[in-house]
Formats: sequence, C-alpha cells, structure tokens
Amino acid sequence: MSTQTIRLAVVDDHILFRKGLRALISGFAGMEVLFEAGDGQELLEHLDQGTVPDVVLMDLQMPVLDGLQTVRLLRAQYPRVRVVIISMHDEPELIDSLHTEGAHGYLLKNANPEEVRGAIMAAARPALAAL
Repeated sequence: MSTQTIRLAVVDDHILFRKGLRALISGFAGMEVLFEAGDGQELLEHLDQGTVPDVVLMDLQMPVLDGLQTVRLLRAQYPRVRVVIISMHDEPELIDSLHTEGAHGYLLKNANPEEVRGAIMAAARPALAAL
C-alpha cells in the first residue's frame, strides 16, 4: 500500500484556494492531483469521462452542485471514490450529517498541512486496500 500513489481531485469554486490546495498536495509524497473542478457538476463530468480519483477534496458550499448534493451522487454513482469535505463551518451536527450522507472525512479551511495530509491518508486507506 505504501507504494501506491493516491490520486486526487480538488473541487472548490474559489480558484485561488483550489490552486493553493493543489500546490500543497503536490508537496506530499505519494499524492497526485489529477484535476481540479469548480463545482460538483464539473467533478461529475470528469468522472463520467473516465478520470476517477481515489479521493476528492471538496468544498461544502459551491454553486450548481454543492458538496452535500455531490456526496449523495458520488455515493450512488461512484461508491469507491472517497470524499473529504472542506469547509469553514465546524458545527458538530453538520459534520455528523455529512458522514451519514457518505463523506469520509472533514477538514476546516484553516487546517494545517499535516491535518490535510492525514485526512487524505485516512480517507484513502480503504480505496487503496481494494486495489
């Protein structure tokens, strides 16, 4: 498992945040960002074209298809894709409901780099074990 590269997608409607997250992840050994998307609909278009990551880091609040709607669709259409939601909201009820809907992790937007790396690794473990 340690030799597997974790393939990721970064989904956020804020371009600067998306690019920053991609740059951060590119510094983590064993991780590769396959693509970025501005909302859930754009993510699903990439997946439908055959580019399927192991883990999706996705904002909660986005136009067109938000994080919660997208998690529900991913659970039905791409159940092997693991999702880590990124948000500025830290209400326990919200986090619990996201886990119930199928999210595999949750990060606050002010998380430090090691927290980001740890959340990706934790979410990816089952996906990599299935390979």
